[in-house]
Amino acid sequence: MSERYDSSIALYLAQLLQQIRSTRFSDNDRRIIRQHMLDAFAAAFIGSRNKVFQDLTQLCPKTKKGGGWPASGPIRVNALDAGMLWAFAINASVFEDGSREGACHPAAAVISTVIALSEGKSWEVIDKATIAGYDVMVRLARGGNPEFTRKGFHPTAIAAPFGAAATASLLFGHDLLKTQNALCLAALGSAGLMASFQSGETQPLQLGWSVRCGISAAMMAGAGHSGYDRIIEDGFYPSYLGKTPEIPTDQPLENEYAFQGSYLKPYPGCRHVHPSIDALVEILKTNQISLSQIKKIEVRTYKIAVETEIHSLSKRGDAYFNIPYALAARMVLGRNDWDAFDEKHFKNEQIVQLMKKIKVDVDPKIESHYPNQRGAIVEVVVGKGKAFYGEVSHPLGEPENPLPSSMTLEKFRQATGAFLSKRSLDRIETILDVEDLTDSPEILAEILSENIAPQ
Repeated sequence: MSERYDSSIALYLAQLLQQIRSTRFSDNDRRIIRQHMLDAFAAAFIGSRNKVFQDLTQLCPKTKKGGGWPASGPIRVNALDAGMLWAFAINASVFEDGSREGACHPAAAVISTVIALSEGKSWEVIDKATIAGYDVMVRLARGGNPEFTRKGFHPTAIAAPFGAAATASLLFGHDLLKTQNALCLAALGSAGLMASFQSGETQPLQLGWSVRCGISAAMMAGAGHSGYDRIIEDGFYPSYLGKTPEIPTDQPLENEYAFQGSYLKPYPGCRHVHPSIDALVEILKTNQISLSQIKKIEVRTYKIAVETEIHSLSKRGDAYFNIPYALAARMVLGRNDWDAFDEKHFKNEQIVQLMKKIKVDVDPKIESHYPNQRGAIVEVVVGKGKAFYGEVSHPLGEPENPLPSSMTLEKFRQATGAFLSKRSLDRIETILDVEDLTDSPEILAEILSENIAPQ
């Protein structure tokens, strides 16, 4: 930490949130935030198909007032449980946004908190609370990137309580001291293990529980309770990182605010898989390659992408972390949409045989640019030694290669079309119109629980 913020990391972050509260953001900034919100809504409807999610909803006491969850119908739960359920659903999709600086997924913690606590809030407060949550979560996760992952901790889950607490603090209107205490208490809820991905369907539980803890921390701070003011530097980083942060928390981000540097996904699956998909797509844009021609496919990418790969396919979650499968599916099925990662394709003989021809290695040059760039090189070798090359430094959806809002709208409609009426879809999509949005955040949150599907 710099000398200015030597008193505590939590105090610096609380001061940052107070600054965000008083900042006027441009319409373009607000459009970016709203696109991430709409994207998170789409992700939640996908993740809510998870059987674990459905069972989790049964454990939540039902209330007369409160929040729903994607397609919950008239059922309501309290704010803590609503935040937990939305966080689980968004993260379970493996289709939510992310930050390469923090190697984490802010929307799963931040947007879920916004939806759960939207009652009576204005769009201005919602936007600033979202910006605040992204900044806190990414700054703290950045301090251990990529070492958190290498030590076996899931950056999203361990940083999520802080992101949720920061978001909730702005929504509650906490002053500086209460915000600082919320962040300190949030540290008590951090927990996340990379090993949980070996059972992918239940992995999002740790994210849901972390968000619930973060919202609780803000509520406890609001009730006048305090936490140890140096718990982040004396507890969080020593426990999860074993040392002080790799990057000081107050060091400027790549962009002025974390949301400006966050990416959106054009396809589901681990973000580390996407550069390889995009490199292959670059080849296929200008070359017709039949499966029978392919002798081998060589992929070169960065170390974390190789280290986090799940090699054995038994369920959908495994495919999300398997580069050979993603590339083989693209070649055979012609797409990498949600259906392409379904278990029904695992025995497709063309996919199985092509996967055997795909080799993934670390490229020293690409590794040297990580995490500022997430790149990949794909080489498809065909008959007579002929080869086709594709290379990307920034996969589609990064700030340097932004995802068009039209693709986010299409993603939202595909994910929600079976549950929401056309009128509701149209109303929710107006979230992107920051200059002429008539529905309040609370009303849109209510609409998201609609369910017109046959029961």
